[in-house]
Amino acid sequence: MPAEEQWGYIIAHTPETIRHGLCEIVRRNGRTCVINFYEALLNLPEAALFLERDTVERRLRGSLQNWLERLFPEQETDMAGLRALQERVGSVHAQLEISPGLVSYAFYFIKMSLNLFIIDYFESQDDRLRAVIYCQSMVDFAMTYMNSAYNTDFKKKVEQDQSFKMFSLGQDLNFEKETQKTTFFDWSTQALFCLCEQRLVDLQTIAESQFGLWMAHKGQNLFKGTEDFALLQTMIAGIDRRIVAVRASDGVPSGFAAELRNNIRDVTFLTNRLFQAMEALQSGLDPLTKTLTRRFLDVVIQNEIAFSLSHDKEFSIILLDIDFFKKINDSAGHLAGDEALRHVAEIIMGSVRSNDFVFRYGGEEFLIVLTESSSAAAAEYAERIRSRIEASAIPCSTGATLALTISGGISTFRGGIKISALIEQADRALYAAKEAGRNRIEIYARDRIDMRSRDG
Repeated sequence: MPAEEQWGYIIAHTPETIRHGLCEIVRRNGRTCVINFYEALLNLPEAALFLERDTVERRLRGSLQNWLERLFPEQETDMAGLRALQERVGSVHAQLEISPGLVSYAFYFIKMSLNLFIIDYFESQDDRLRAVIYCQSMVDFAMTYMNSAYNTDFKKKVEQDQSFKMFSLGQDLNFEKETQKTTFFDWSTQALFCLCEQRLVDLQTIAESQFGLWMAHKGQNLFKGTEDFALLQTMIAGIDRRIVAVRASDGVPSGFAAELRNNIRDVTFLTNRLFQAMEALQSGLDPLTKTLTRRFLDVVIQNEIAFSLSHDKEFSIILLDIDFFKKINDSAGHLAGDEALRHVAEIIMGSVRSNDFVFRYGGEEFLIVLTESSSAAAAEYAERIRSRIEASAIPCSTGATLALTISGGISTFRGGIKISALIEQADRALYAAKEAGRNRIEIYARDRIDMRSRDG
């Protein structure tokens, strides 16, 4: 039985007296349940980073109480509407980056509160048991749809962010654009020749061509989630259906050649527009250091959060800052400062894995996203970078050499916090490293900073 039918079955087969009782309990005590829910969340440090008490008081408590009353009506007839409500709530949680784990933890307090009120409200043990089962089932099914919507929303954000796709493909976009223009031109020329010469058996569909194969695989990774790509896929599918029908016919239908010529023009236009949109995003690489700029940062971390939540994996952030960088600019000049930044970027990118992400986060700051890495593993990477930079002499175009050190802070995602909070944790650890004397790495911990002292 599908989940929605199971949910409806439970409601339909719960005695009316039980449903009426829960409706009355929520009407009388819903506010208390809601207070318990938000107090549980606000007492968690990771939730307190993105939930402000003032916002809870002004906006969220009323919304949650309305949700609770909608979940426990005396009689439910609109199951589709009830499901849609849970999906909307899940989407809101995704927008606020409140993880399902945190929400499930807080909902536990709602269920426990309701169970206590059930004991007081119902007189017989049998009615209490039925009411508890009904209460647990209603909240659990609601959570099922919320979590599903949360995961879908996260995936959609990642898929629709074109800049991440551009980076993840890791290819020369201009080369690909010219190559695919050529392959599509070759296909269209051959197709028109086949029509002119009545060689219908040799008429190839777009999907069978080199252009179609590229679009089905690499193009899928690059353009997926954009409206133009969806339109292009629909257009190609329609053209190919017509071609298959023509190949099976006795001759070329009247007007088909003109129709195909118009289709070729439309596909060419859409393809060019897709590549132009991607080209506009290529500026996401920092021209000096060849690392990623901050425009990629949110979507990369968001993608790692989604992966972490669905695969139960940790990942870490390292925030690095060149010590006393302003003195280099002041004493050796900005050209030497640029050379120092390039040198540090090369060491960083040569010290991490190909699946990690390196950003130029600020003027002399770099941020590394270490995929599937614990804080201990991140500390090893950070120390390797720190020691290599300390040991290296940076040659300048003036003939002089520079000596540098860096400080770093580490934070690790274990669920339950959003992007800004994760970066803030790394920044706090970096600040602690500077306060402790620089040229060192520190790890952010919830209630303390674990200091890893370094010589230098």
